[in-house]
Amino acid sequence: MNDIWVSVLAGALSALISWRARVWPPLGWVALAPLGFAMVRCGSTAALSGAIVGAFCSAPAVSSPTLRKLLPLAVVPSALTWAVTSGLVGWFLSEHPAAWLAVLLPATALVASLPLRAVGAPRWVSNPLACTQEPWLPAVHTARVGGELTTTALLAEASAALVLALPTPARSLILALASTALVVIALGLALLALRGARRRIERSPRERVAAVVVDGPPPVGGGIVGGHWPIESPDYRDVAGTVRRYAPHIEAAATAGAKLLVLPEVAVYVVNELSRVAWIDAVTAWARTYGVTIIAPFFDASVPRNTLCVVEPTGVAFTYDKQHPGRGIEPPRTSPMPPGPHRSSIRAWALSTVICVDLDYGDLVPPVRGAGGVLCAPSNDWLDGFEELHHRTAVWAAACTGATVVRATGHGISAVFDGTGRVLARASSQFGPVVLVVDAPIGNGP
Repeated sequence: MNDIWVSVLAGALSALISWRARVWPPLGWVALAPLGFAMVRCGSTAALSGAIVGAFCSAPAVSSPTLRKLLPLAVVPSALTWAVTSGLVGWFLSEHPAAWLAVLLPATALVASLPLRAVGAPRWVSNPLACTQEPWLPAVHTARVGGELTTTALLAEASAALVLALPTPARSLILALASTALVVIALGLALLALRGARRRIERSPRERVAAVVVDGPPPVGGGIVGGHWPIESPDYRDVAGTVRRYAPHIEAAATAGAKLLVLPEVAVYVVNELSRVAWIDAVTAWARTYGVTIIAPFFDASVPRNTLCVVEPTGVAFTYDKQHPGRGIEPPRTSPMPPGPHRSSIRAWALSTVICVDLDYGDLVPPVRGAGGVLCAPSNDWLDGFEELHHRTAVWAAACTGATVVRATGHGISAVFDGTGRVLARASSQFGPVVLVVDAPIGNGP
């Protein structure tokens, strides 16, 4: 069999294993082994393997009907970067000892992930290999040092160890053992970090928090509700109607003992100062009546901006604007803002805020990790398969910051994660209004 066919088949096998690893995470640790074999066996022709891996690994993240128009923007750059890096490594290995694979396969996985990240793609697009590990918390906790790219490097190192151990031209049992030992040590340290986080959470005080989501009516005639629906729907522009829609559910959450209530991204759409003040006044009245803190997002068309207010019984404590808006889809951010931490005048614990996909970037980790407390993430998704993918990816923020994450999601899955990344509770607005009340650990940082 010539090099072209070997490379194509190896790339297809790696892509298939990576795809199945989303269901069974252990497969992620051997997913790049066929690609590594192609690099050793086929030289620069391994670029074909890389192109297939890059294309198929990125596709699931944008394969929902709503995001399908973004498929070329994700798949083509990913295929090109994986092809170039795989081809260069294959050429290098044709001129040098194949044992270099132990270093170069992890480097390939890292470098190939960077271009999409550089143009602003969130981790569920730019780092699909690491995302296969989201259901397995020990693997996720390897990201506590260096972010989820560390997880990617370890996955690739495990694949390199397999190639080096098999009877191939790259066989080097010493390097295979060394690579395996590196992976085992890293996982062991991650397991210790996970156990330490669990012990910290067991000692942490608890506070009752709630995600409250009441979606507006869907379009007349039905159909898939896309991410733009809250800014297109006349019901979201009706401030008084939105207040009436939420009022009984705010009362239910407060009556259940919740002290922090998080509403979804673009809970309401305001068009001028009058409607903005009406919304904030209504939320302030709820906060004062029930003695609670409310995270109240809204889209302000008069600026424009996608923003939120943290409202206490005394009024607005602080505001936060979305820091990673979709290019060409949402208004650009007006100024850089950290997620926090903010100290409430009525709460003893730190409070941080982000909006939707802000949670999918690593820049929120350092300030939140030092404070712990609660990280509130109002979000808006769509119920066509994407909601499950986006729900899963919040595990990285929880594990890396050590903070409790409260994700209130319109047209999607609301959930509360503890600081280990464990889901304490979840509920979908597909089945009606969500009032998700949870006794959550409120720590002081990891």
